[in-house]
Amino acid sequence: MTKEEIKQRQEAEVKLGEKDLAKLKKPAFVSKDKAASKIWNELIKEYKLAAAQGVELLTSSDIGMLALYCKTYSEYERLLGAYQRIDRIAENTDALYDYILGQDEFVIKAMTQIAQLASIDGILKIETAINKKMDMLLKMQDRLFLNPLAKVKNVPKPKKEEKKSAMAQFMNRRAGGGHGT
Repeated sequence: MTKEEIKQRQEAEVKLGEKDLAKLKKPAFVSKDKAASKIWNELIKEYKLAAAQGVELLTSSDIGMLALYCKTYSEYERLLGAYQRIDRIAENTDALYDYILGQDEFVIKAMTQIAQLASIDGILKIETAINKKMDMLLKMQDRLFLNPLAKVKNVPKPKKEEKKSAMAQFMNRRAGGGHGT
């Protein structure tokens, strides 16, 4: 996109103030996911607080991204939980194998599959998935102003008083803006 197209798109975005955020409805796929719904509510609360202070961080085009962020965050939490469960199983593999050897054929097959999940390969797959989710979350956080640096970049800077150069002050006085003659 050209700079002009980007500028037009940014100007077309509607900043969401306090009243707009109060009317905002959670997408169904977020509402159905308890963890995603919880993070949605927390973030909307933060955006409302910012809007009350005159800082409108969220635009109409961000709503889909916000919903996606909440869902991805929920998935990330589930992956971390799965990783912790597998890690606990992996710590007790000797006891697990002893137990497997004392069971019937069906239980042996099931327990062997569980042991394989706890293997290095299983742990690496979950770690890879966790890292990918984390990367996605970080990118979305930048877009949604959910990290401190993104917030600082978005808050309007106070206007500085323009200092006139010595030459400008001299010319202003000469033109009659200063002392009378």
